[in-house]
Amino acid sequence: MKTGSFVEVDNRKLHFYMQGEGPSLIMLHPSPSTAETLLPLADKLASKYRVFCIDTPGYGKSDALSVNPTSLLDYTSFLHKTFMKLGLNKPSIYGSATGAQLAVRYGLEYPNSVSHIFLDNSAHFDDALADEILEHYFPDLTPQLDGSHLTQIWTIVSQLFQYFPWCFKNEKFALNRPQMPLFVLQLVAMDYLKSGAAYDVAYKLAFQHERGEYVQQLKVPTTIFRWDNSIITRYVDQLLAFKFEDHINAFRIEGDATDRAKKMVAFMNEKAVAMATTEINEGAIDREKLDALTYNKPSASPPKLATDGAHLHLAWNDLIAHNPGASAASVQRYLVDWYSNK
Repeated sequence: MKTGSFVEVDNRKLHFYMQGEGPSLIMLHPSPSTAETLLPLADKLASKYRVFCIDTPGYGKSDALSVNPTSLLDYTSFLHKTFMKLGLNKPSIYGSATGAQLAVRYGLEYPNSVSHIFLDNSAHFDDALADEILEHYFPDLTPQLDGSHLTQIWTIVSQLFQYFPWCFKNEKFALNRPQMPLFVLQLVAMDYLKSGAAYDVAYKLAFQHERGEYVQQLKVPTTIFRWDNSIITRYVDQLLAFKFEDHINAFRIEGDATDRAKKMVAFMNEKAVAMATTEINEGAIDREKLDALTYNKPSASPPKLATDGAHLHLAWNDLIAHNPGASAASVQRYLVDWYSNK
């Protein structure tokens, strides 16, 4: 695992991973995941860019915002202050899903502070479907001492790659694709567990922002990636049905996941040639220092993964038995740590 860094703005710490040299590229992740999910792609881009993989405030190791966010403006205002403190005056921004919507809003608010926007898994939803999704897509996942929320989390991750939206389990929304390997489902479940009860804060606001009209308003050079076999390809195509000015273009990618990564990286690296190298403010950066989590592990290894998610309940109950009096939120942190450091 790469070592990260922190920058402090308004008494809140933002966590990020930095690598490479060249023009600056900010990478913003989907919800409820973290910057770690972007590191494989960042590795391939670091030969041309100085890449910053950001943990969105309230996710990963970043502090939550000091205010209860009511729109993406709360996030982009904080990010702008952060980028200015780092000396990133005109970075490119890559965003996927929630990250894409943050990139769009940032470009709308600070058009003179962005070189290029790369939108991945960016879509358009009509109002009727959007309202229906908002009603069902974001259940309460507050940690419960009896572990009952774990069943809901495993239901979500199991259906996430079978239906989109996952909450509509019928043929109209079926993806008709093989189920993801068990280790992938576990990784996604860990993202939900890491985020806890606040997993949906940025997630909901980004979804409400998922409209083609916002992309149309961008004045920044923008690329919309459209690739085969995305779980939201149908809705990406709805975005591409909008008419855009010449500075907003689609880049269509055919093939499997390997082809997608190669073609996306080649395209983005080509764009880096015309961008100026950024001198960052190294003095604003604090290298990562995290205290180890202290708790009683039932054994060296947690329960083996099970297709029905039973391993999460077994691990939960074992941790409660070995850590009497711990709160549900604490047990959840122990659970994530146990599987992360097995």
